[in-house]
Amino acid sequence: MIQAYVLFALVVVHGLLYASWVAAYNHARNLAHLPSVFPVLNPTYLYHEVWPGNTSSLGIWRASLIFTGFTTSLIMLAVFITTFPVIRRKHFNVFYFTHLLMIIAVVVICLHASTMFYCTAPGLAMWVLDWGMRIYELSGKMDSTLVAVGKGWFCLNVPLPRNRLKGCACHSPLAHFHIHHTESSIREIHPFTTITHLASQKLSSSDSDKNIMIQFLFRKSKASSYSTSMTEQTPERRLKRQWTNKLADLVDEVTVDLSPPSERMEESDLQRQRLSTQYQTTLRLEGPYFTPANPASYDTVICLVAGTGVTGAIAIAAAFRRQSTIEALEPETTMFGHEKIRGAPLERNFSISSFLAPSGAASIWKRCVVVWSVREADYIDLPFWHGKQGSSVFDPIDDLTLQ
Repeated sequence: MIQAYVLFALVVVHGLLYASWVAAYNHARNLAHLPSVFPVLNPTYLYHEVWPGNTSSLGIWRASLIFTGFTTSLIMLAVFITTFPVIRRKHFNVFYFTHLLMIIAVVVICLHASTMFYCTAPGLAMWVLDWGMRIYELSGKMDSTLVAVGKGWFCLNVPLPRNRLKGCACHSPLAHFHIHHTESSIREIHPFTTITHLASQKLSSSDSDKNIMIQFLFRKSKASSYSTSMTEQTPERRLKRQWTNKLADLVDEVTVDLSPPSERMEESDLQRQRLSTQYQTTLRLEGPYFTPANPASYDTVICLVAGTGVTGAIAIAAAFRRQSTIEALEPETTMFGHEKIRGAPLERNFSISSFLAPSGAASIWKRCVVVWSVREADYIDLPFWHGKQGSSVFDPIDDLTLQ
């Protein structure tokens, strides 16, 4: 990202220097009443080598370089603007598809300066290799299970082939995949952080197991969740176009068809009903990609997360539990509190769980604290914090609880 920003800054400087040169050159030429020596459209050549001094096809192509450079600058400007958090987070599709214009920008910039092809050839070769590997991973379909957790939260369970971890230095608990789901969108590929600690799965699972069950936790926009009133037609239709909402609606439709909840049904009963409803679908996975973070290098790790950011915290908490002896590890302290923030429009829920490893643990990592901030109206007691023995849907973190 920093490299891209520096490149865009250099392009801007390049354009400003060119504009300054044009103004200074024309001013000096007019004062001295001199004929044109360097063409304004392409000052790297002499006037008689470029259109209008040279009307040949080569001269016209040399004069067109100013337009190809300007086109590339506009594409890079559009990409730069869409990287702002207000656009990237709220309008991810705009951010995603605008970045695909860089494929056109690379072609145009090579027309702008022919030597650019030789400069970009190493990067283009790596890009082609990377996409070849991505397409190879995305070529295989995987059967997956989509489960509604409740209050607009969903869990996607996917059996990952064990050979995907070959050659991976999977020491970090944080790993993400790119998911392609044709029922939601044919063109889009979205990154998701898995709540499964893959490093522990690789070390603890038997080699005879061909697959590793991994899980993705995501949330649907509340305006289009199951409890949304049908009177909100316009915002609901707009939100249903979002990729995650289309995926979540697959379970919503099944749930509605099976047993619509009554007005007197309590939330716990509704959640149990939704958990009993699953939707079988197929998707394609690319990854995993691991982060360089290594929590085991620190004595205390504090995860400050909000909303769906809890997915990474669950993976880190699972890594903390795995590194300690499961039989000996028990939570020493568990805290949960409510606090109303002054000036905030909504009351917020702060769920704080502190887990201490036994004093005899050999690892440097002795303490893991998860602080999860979520709107109280949207809070849900996620089943991943509670042990559910014999559950085939979740991979529970038995010793991590929220009360």
